[in-house]
Amino acid sequence: MKVITKFGTIISIAAVLMATCGAMDAQAQGKDVWPSKPIRFVVPFAAGGSIDVLARLMGRHLETRLGQSIVVENRTGAGGTVGADFVARAPADGYTFLFTAQGPLVLNPFLMKRLPYNAEAAFAPVTVVAEAPNVLVTNQAFPVANFSELRGFAKANPDKMTFGTQGVGTTGHVTGELINQQTGINLTHVAYQGFPPALTDVLAGRVGMMIADTINLLPRIRSGQLRPIAVASAKRSSVLPEVPTFAEAGYPEIVSGPWFAVLAPAGTKLEFRRKLSEEMRHVLAQRDVQEKLTELGVESRGSSPEQFDSYLKSEFKRWGSVIQKAGITLGN
Repeated sequence: MKVITKFGTIISIAAVLMATCGAMDAQAQGKDVWPSKPIRFVVPFAAGGSIDVLARLMGRHLETRLGQSIVVENRTGAGGTVGADFVARAPADGYTFLFTAQGPLVLNPFLMKRLPYNAEAAFAPVTVVAEAPNVLVTNQAFPVANFSELRGFAKANPDKMTFGTQGVGTTGHVTGELINQQTGINLTHVAYQGFPPALTDVLAGRVGMMIADTINLLPRIRSGQLRPIAVASAKRSSVLPEVPTFAEAGYPEIVSGPWFAVLAPAGTKLEFRRKLSEEMRHVLAQRDVQEKLTELGVESRGSSPEQFDSYLKSEFKRWGSVIQKAGITLGN
């Protein structure tokens, strides 16, 4: 009887140990099941803007695929730096991501004297979502129809080679400096506080040209208000297929414009980032999403974390060189 009791006790203890180990194993595995709670997309720019609209569009579709809520949170200030810093300091647990344009990543580090984060080390890439190439445009009265004519006009009329942008350090501004450095043309920058006043002066002829992205320019080009001269994309843009590229004019290095991407705090597991990247690429491939992106004036991209990491490093180096050579700064 005693033997049976001891044997039964041993079995009971073993059962408890197995159950405990099983529970601990399940708990450990549960920690790696991603996502298991809502995900936050931090947009470092104002609600209602193109990045915000894109983040919310992607978020709605990702909720269905991931089975979790996607919360879009706007944290604005200092050209995107405030929101970027918030994400850089967030836990690297796979539940906070930065949904941004390239400014806080590859422009601000060279435009600003100080950043609260190390742009090269603070983030772990997820994917490039979309891009909106910049376009050089004129009003209909400006006496050039293509980039070749523009170069000839520039030689004879250097005082008329002004271009307006949405502000100092914007992608329009650095694109203009890239054009200067690549072609030898001396375009003079005129900075405005936003797109509307720049557009007003270009249409009135007070400024000869404008450089901005397809998001802002597409409706004005289609309506005939503005004449496109060249688009700064590697190949013809799907939203402006009739407009030649700078590459076609002999300048393949003039590729520029806002791109929109997702990053995580440094240290976030690669498996989480790969999963989100894969799901976002599935969303981007959907016909209704493609149609919405075209309507917005952007082109879908999609990339793996590894591909984005390589692209981010090359963009950092490229724009650092352009900005430093042009001497562009933002006082802070």
